[in-house]
Amino acid sequence: MRFLPAEDQFIVDRALALGLNDAVPAPAYLSPDLCIALSFLLAVPSFGLSLLLVPIFWVAQHDRTKHRIMGLRKQLEEDSYRGVLSD
Repeated sequence: MRFLPAEDQFIVDRALALGLNDAVPAPAYLSPDLCIALSFLLAVPSFGLSLLLVPIFWVAQHDRTKHRIMGLRKQLEEDSYRGVLSD
């Protein structure tokens, strides 16, 4: 289950429509509810390590996704700025 807020999804959809290579594969992260469930389901088999590792993994993928979306937003702004200059 992949998750992305509506505003970020709009940026990704716009980047895909314009054919930006950085939008493939589309950035997204696991939903917070799924990560919580995984933490607790894997707690016994992993001797409690999942209670630490899964949240760390979620934060890392959230930061990575945030940086990719910021890059897409910057590219879209540069493209729209170039479009204004060329008109």
